[in-house]
This record gives sequence, structure tokens and C-alpha cells, in this order.
Amino acid sequence: MFEAVFERSSEALLRVVRDAFEYCEEFKSRWICTDHLLLVLVNDMTAGGEDVASRGLNSMNIKPETAEKEIRERFRLDVRETETVYSEDNAAVDDMQEHLSMPVEQYSGPLFSHQVVEAFKRAEEYSLFLGQEEMTQAHLLLAIIDLPEAGANKVFEELSVNLTFLRRQIMQILALDCTNTQSAPAFKETVKSGMSFLVGRYQSCVDALQDLSVRSRTPQTRIVGRPQLVHMVCVSYLGDFLATQVGFQRYLLEESLRTLATRLGSLDKEMSASIVSSGAQNMRADVRATIEHLWCNEYRVLNQMLNDAEHDLIGSVIEDLWWAQSEEIALHDLFAEAMDDHRRKHLLSLQKRRLEISQRLTSLRNRLDETIRQCFVKHPISA
Repeated sequence: MFEAVFERSSEALLRVVRDAFEYCEEFKSRWICTDHLLLVLVNDMTAGGEDVASRGLNSMNIKPETAEKEIRERFRLDVRETETVYSEDNAAVDDMQEHLSMPVEQYSGPLFSHQVVEAFKRAEEYSLFLGQEEMTQAHLLLAIIDLPEAGANKVFEELSVNLTFLRRQIMQILALDCTNTQSAPAFKETVKSGMSFLVGRYQSCVDALQDLSVRSRTPQTRIVGRPQLVHMVCVSYLGDFLATQVGFQRYLLEESLRTLATRLGSLDKEMSASIVSSGAQNMRADVRATIEHLWCNEYRVLNQMLNDAEHDLIGSVIEDLWWAQSEEIALHDLFAEAMDDHRRKHLLSLQKRRLEISQRLTSLRNRLDETIRQCFVKHPISA
């Protein structure tokens, strides 16, 4: 399925891959790794790129020449990301050639490191979670940040880049752009269309296996039916969808509040708090409505719907995520003020709180995944 990822890639992202391939040849590397991709993104930033990834990297005060020197030093020392590489058959090679506009003969032997494959898969998921039709450099950068073993993250570590902060910056810039262009995707439609895309992709794989079974006259008794497939996809992805959207919707609300403050003057703190509190309740209600819509209108795979207690379990985690994200936003603003005032002791205290809230957000995302799994798995699937 990896080659199909390129179908969602923007032309700008495909250009990043082409440039990474050229760096791969320059360094005489045996495969493309995330270091090559990061070098392209850093050079885009140097060239004054206005895409979200470039702006996010710029916000970290990364010096392009220092980053490039660090990456080139890694290649000089032959520090490899992984020995596991990705190679495909001729059909996949032809598909990649078509999307990347590169001569097919260049695709002989290993192509991408395992980390690059995982990064592109994760980038595609981010484009779905955020309701955006194309994969961009921003989605790729978010995906790389999620991979602890990625070589690019070792470079970030050497440059003392806070990955949690970088992730936050990218999400904030995405939210700002959506607010400015009035293109923010609706929560329910984002989840519905994204889940439909994933169900369709996995269904095509099941259909292909079924067709192969018929052609080979080899009966397969374990091929899952559509209800089971839908159930598995939802259990696997719904938590990620909801958690990503809760965070993104909170950033969108923050940008809307800033826009209002710019147009109307400073908002009363009590009014702002009331708006944020209403947002938490609305998000909880939206999550319930979205889950009920999926099961009642889209798929109808459960014999029994989730009950009020189960919706309350999920809703409580959603609200906790909303408020944790709100605290993270508030901490960021306080941190920026302290940076301006050079209050070093205060900075250390705030940094400790930022680490704590980051750990809490991770814990809540895991809790949401487990809550959804527990609620859904115990319900019987329709025949």
C-alpha cells in the first residue's frame, strides 16, 4: 500500500522526495533516510520558504548552515538510520516513477529506509486526521517528530530543538492558516471522510485477496467481512482521529479568539474562559454525535449502540484532552513572555510545567485509545 501514499502528496512534497533522492546520490547513500528529507526541508527554509514546515522550523531559530553541517557530518561518519530498507516490485516502481517523474532505472535496489516509509504512512494519516486533502511538508515533519529512531530527530537533538514545542508550532501555524483562509474543516466531516477513506483502502486489499483466492481456487476461510473490517479500522484509528482533532480544534478556537481581540480589543478574561468552557462541552457533544453517526448512518456494524455510560467515559477523556491542550497553550504564552523579559528562573519553572503537561497529553491520548477499544470491542458485530 505504500506506493498509494504518493497519490495524496502535494507537488511540493513530491519535489522534496526528488531532492532527497539527489542528496542520496550526492552522499552515495544506499537508501533515502529522514536525514535526506530534513536537509531538503532545511534548505527550503534557507530559501525563504513560506510553507508551514519552513515557518515551523524558522520559529525554532534553527541556523540552516548549522543544521546542514550536522547532517553532512552524520553522513561522513556513516551513521545510518536503520539497516531495514524498503524495496518494491516492478509494479510499485512504475507507480513511484509516475508520481515522482523520475527515470525508472534509478529505482533499482533499496529505496527508502524503514523510518522514511513509516514517516510517509504517518504523514498520510495526519492529512486525514486534520481533514486536509493533500499531504504536505508539514504533515511529513509532524510524522518524523513522532518517530523516536528517525535520524532527523537525532539531528534535532544535537541542535537542542524541543520536538514537543516544534510540533506545537506546526499545529498552531496550520490552525492560523485555516483561520485566515476560512478553510477550517468541520470536525464531524473530517472524521467521517477520513474513516471512509481508510475503510475503502483496507476493503480494496481484502477484495484483492478474495479475488486471488477465487483465481487460485484456494479457499480462504479467514478473510474478514466488511463489518469486522470496519470495526477493526475504527478501533485502530478513531482514537488518533479524535485526539488530533481535539487538539487542532482547540488551536483553531485560540486563533479565533485572537482574531476577535484584534478586531474588538482585548477580550474580558471571564468571557474568554466562558468561550473555552463552552468549547469543551461542544467538543464532547460533537464526539458523541460523530460516533453515533458512524455506527447508525455510515456503517451499522454493531448490534448494540454504545450506552450513556460508555459515551461519558469517552467524553470525560475528550474534555480532559481539551483542558490539557488549553493549559499547554497558556503555558506557551507565559513562556514567550518570560523569554522576552529574560526571567531565567521563571523559564525553568515553566519548562518543568511544559514537560509535565506534555507527558499528561501523551497519557490522555493513550487513555482515549484504550477507552475506545474497551467500549467498542465488547459490543457484538452485526453479521
